[in-house]
Amino acid sequence: MGIQQSLRRAIIAGAFAPGYRLREIPLAEYFGVSTTPVREALRQLQAEGLVTFFPRRGAVVVAMSASEVRELYEIRTVLETHAVQQAAARALTVAELGRVRAIAQQQRDMAAAGQVPPAPVDADFHRELAALGGNAAMAGLIERATRQIETVLARRQSVVEDGLRTAAAAHLAILERVEAGDAAGARELMHEHLSSACEMVLASLND
Repeated sequence: MGIQQSLRRAIIAGAFAPGYRLREIPLAEYFGVSTTPVREALRQLQAEGLVTFFPRRGAVVVAMSASEVRELYEIRTVLETHAVQQAAARALTVAELGRVRAIAQQQRDMAAAGQVPPAPVDADFHRELAALGGNAAMAGLIERATRQIETVLARRQSVVEDGLRTAAAAHLAILERVEAGDAAGARELMHEHLSSACEMVLASLND
């Protein structure tokens, strides 16, 4: 796993709290490299919206306000409702649908067993479903917004657990509309799903 991927995973998992300063020299020593690839990795994470740079402080993990979280969900809602509508209108193969259904069923089975589906599985569903819309650029924007929101959720375990259990049923319902070619229905369910998720996350910020 590369430096960028390792740091991304750590940020999303909450290993580095929002506002944490990512010092290049200690990171270079940890990875056993010079500061150049570390700096490049941090710049890439800045492009993903996970890190920001400040004069004389360097790279810092992004800390998002409630208004910024809402804006991200608004972006996701616009993009993902369109993507799912496009997916429902396309002639998708059994293999394409099968990949997404496998993820949704994994979530459902874990929730039914009283387990909490891992957050990466939830992100996988949204990424794979967005890809079915056939617009790679749009899918990339959706993934970026999803990653940014994951950094907010990393330190709010109770919200994550409740949300992931609820998402399991919502994801299957959305996928069923896509499989049926019901573009309007898929769009409506995705809108409801993301609106509910947004309000849940915003409520946690006020706790």
